[in-house]
Amino acid sequence: MRTILLAAFAACLIVAGSAAGLFAAEEKAVPTAKIGVVDMQAIAVKSAPAEAAKKQMDERFGKEKEALEKQGEALKKKAEGLKNPKASEEKKLEFIRAKQDLDQKTRNFVRKVEQDEVKLRQDMVSLVFQASYEVARAKGFNFVVDVTAGGVLYADQSMDLTEDVLAEVNRLYKEKEKGSKKDDKKGADKK
Repeated sequence: MRTILLAAFAACLIVAGSAAGLFAAEEKAVPTAKIGVVDMQAIAVKSAPAEAAKKQMDERFGKEKEALEKQGEALKKKAEGLKNPKASEEKKLEFIRAKQDLDQKTRNFVRKVEQDEVKLRQDMVSLVFQASYEVARAKGFNFVVDVTAGGVLYADQSMDLTEDVLAEVNRLYKEKEKGSKKDDKKGADKK
């Protein structure tokens, strides 16, 4: 009986030793994930390139937008005058033509604005990805998730890289702007 117990005990030790070896091998095979989170919406609102893009859009399209809004207000006033039963058919047709013209101008305006916004968004996304990569690499994160994408319900504050990525986006943007200004200056010097 004693021999059977010793044999069983030895077998248990052998199994435990090989199981420990398996766990050690598994532990080496799967690295520990360090996950960071970034609030892309905050960066899209607070960053220097986002503010510059907004300013650029206002400068490029602000006057045209105001003119369209004024035309819209004028049409509303005309529409009030047409409620009078004595309004002529000619005035009503004139109003319809003016409304159609404004609608066409508005559609064209929206198309132009959307085209520029798409380009600005693409540039911004590229900059944010580059900044996220730089921050994650520098801080030892091997996975970064966008909090605003809807997949993250909770993240410890120590995992939040938003402010770091925001600072990196601003730094990269300033670098890009300096490079762009140098290129502009070189082009002007050649002329």
